[in-house]
Amino acid sequence: MKPNQYVAPHVDTVKWNINAIDDNNASIHFSTTDVRAETLAATDPSVYVQALVEAAEDHLNGDDWREAAMEATPCEFRPAGSEATGQQIITMADRTVKFDPRKNWDNQKISKGEVLAGSVIFTEPTNTALVISHRVTILDHNIQAGWTVGSLAQTAEKILEDIQLSAAGKIAGILSTAPSTEPVSEAKPTGKPMEIAEDLIDILTAHINQTVGHELSDFVVLLPVSLVGVLNRAAQRAGVGDIEDLIGTSVQPYSGTDYGIFLLPKHFTSLSYREGRDGNVWKIEATRNAGRQAWDLEIMTVVDIVANGKVKVKLTADGLQTEMVAFPMITNIKLT
Repeated sequence: MKPNQYVAPHVDTVKWNINAIDDNNASIHFSTTDVRAETLAATDPSVYVQALVEAAEDHLNGDDWREAAMEATPCEFRPAGSEATGQQIITMADRTVKFDPRKNWDNQKISKGEVLAGSVIFTEPTNTALVISHRVTILDHNIQAGWTVGSLAQTAEKILEDIQLSAAGKIAGILSTAPSTEPVSEAKPTGKPMEIAEDLIDILTAHINQTVGHELSDFVVLLPVSLVGVLNRAAQRAGVGDIEDLIGTSVQPYSGTDYGIFLLPKHFTSLSYREGRDGNVWKIEATRNAGRQAWDLEIMTVVDIVANGKVKVKLTADGLQTEMVAFPMITNIKLT
């Protein structure tokens, strides 16, 4: 504003101050700058978006999220520009592994070989990395009616929950076609929630891969979110706190396409999150969408899935000729 230029007062430059001691004594203050962010913050979309971004930054790029991620599934957070860390783990049980036919020195086609106890399994990332990217458009007119801290917290929790379930669903899709995933089929349990839960636990226990674990607590159970309500109800009937207490191990629900239930060995698989050059795992951006009178909020990260197992098997009886083949570590139980 130019010096000595008159500007008519309006809602953005005038605020009404009430005396804290005597509410009958008030004053009107005129400012040459915008006072909306101070006095009308609860109806300002930009303030709402700023608070949402700060809340997401504090949680997703804080220590609490990293600790929760490591409790849910084995994972690492690697510096920018580095490669995912593979694992080398010794098997504790003999197992016959089937693979694509290979020819040995005697021109014989071998379609399965024995992995002896003490053999070393090498794990590496799957061929497909996962880009987690979610965007939400926040329209101005949805915020200008007003908002509260409680509604902001509910929105943030819902966004983070949707991202978690959707990302787990994408991981399930990648694992469903991974070479180290062994598919099996079982009849879908029916009946009351407690009966369904008991049958599901029996199915999981019956399909434990003894080469990479001996009980359910050695695995992370990745399951469709449609089973969560049933298992939670069964947990209530059993008098325990939640699904994890009922099953006895970590449980990660996923949304989207139903790929079945996965048993992920805790000592043989992991997620490898890529940090940015600023050290943050998650990138959170808010941009103004002027054409729609809205704000676009995007939350993204990149994660590699270290779940492809490789092991050497003998193609000849003397063991002089060996071949690296995919080792089935993950069990995918499809309920039909």
